[in-house]
Order: sequence, then C-alpha cells, then structure tokens
Amino acid sequence: MTIAEEYQAEREKLELNRALDWSTFSQDYIVAGEKLKPMTVQNWFDLLAIKSPIIYNDNPTMESVVDYVWRHSHRNTNSKWLKPWRLHWLQKRIVKSLRNKSDGPALIYVICEHLKASLDEYPSDSGGSSSRRSNTMPPVAGEASMIDEIAGRYAMHPEDVLKLPIRRAFSLQRTIRISTIPDYKILEAESLRAIKSKHLNILNNGQK
Repeated sequence: MTIAEEYQAEREKLELNRALDWSTFSQDYIVAGEKLKPMTVQNWFDLLAIKSPIIYNDNPTMESVVDYVWRHSHRNTNSKWLKPWRLHWLQKRIVKSLRNKSDGPALIYVICEHLKASLDEYPSDSGGSSSRRSNTMPPVAGEASMIDEIAGRYAMHPEDVLKLPIRRAFSLQRTIRISTIPDYKILEAESLRAIKSKHLNILNNGQK
C-alpha cells in the first residue's frame, strides 16, 4: 500500500467512525468473549486517574488488560453477587487467550484498536497550547474544563456528560470551539498527521 493509499484508507475509516458516532450502528470489538462498549468520558477519566498502562506505556500488565476489558464490557455490573463471579471468569479467559501464541496478539490488537478509535479524534488545536510548559499548577483541571464546556453549551448536568461516549464528547467539543472561538483551527486526527509525517520522512531520506 502506498502512502497515498494508506492516507485515503485511514481517512475513510475516520469518516465512517464519525458517522457511526451518531447512528444506531456501531463498530464491534470482541475481547475474550466480551463485547466492548464505546469508551465513555467517565471511563477515560478513570483510566487517566489510575495511570493505566493501557494508556501510558506499551507494556500492559495482565491486571490492566482485565481492568480495561471489564470497564468496557456490556456485562459490567456493581452487583456484589455477580461482579466477583464475572470478573473471575473474565480473567481466566483473558489469561488463557494471552498464553496462546495466536490469540494473545489478536486480543491486544483489538484492545489497541478500541482505544485508538476512542481517542483518535481528540480535539487538538493548531495553537500548540498543549505543548507550552508552565511551572504553576493550572487552576482548573482539563477534565473539569471539558465537562463545563459541554454541560454549559447544551444545558446538561455534569454527570450526564460523564456518561457520553468519549467520541461524541470530542465531537461536541470541537463543534463548540469552532463555533465560538474566532479563527480557531483544529488539527487533523493524529493518525492522519502520522501518515503525512512518514511521507515527509521518506522524501527527506530520499533527498540525502
């Protein structure tokens, strides 16, 4: 596949996912027999809070895999009777899959795709504000700012924003910023920028 074909394929995938965000259809992700739900704002904030290895490094632990799957499982429950039983069997299935030479990599791949699809539309702006360094602690956490941004615009209770699929929240956040901030420019999805960067690197290497 050429760089142009790779870029076009990724763009079509992103366009499809955007359509799925607001339709009755969905992309299915199956891990160890568990169908994963779309990541919610709450789940994302929880994963950030516990510094889940699924997000923070390339070497996820067994515990972090089980935790990630459980958080997004359709069978997730807080029942004191059902939860221990379901978690026990979920862990057994995941351990069995990870020990299998073919099932293990496939399981991790599905989790990575689920995570990527959840976060690939993060609304990064072209101002580079996220890269600015500061020696002071910001007065408002980014999570609180995001909740306020969406809740204030659409007259929602903050708890209801936390229940939104994270992709929908990102979509609404982009829409709010584009419509309310003059000359606000959103960067392309990171996956598309990565493909462009790879293309530029190939060109630069060819010139040497």
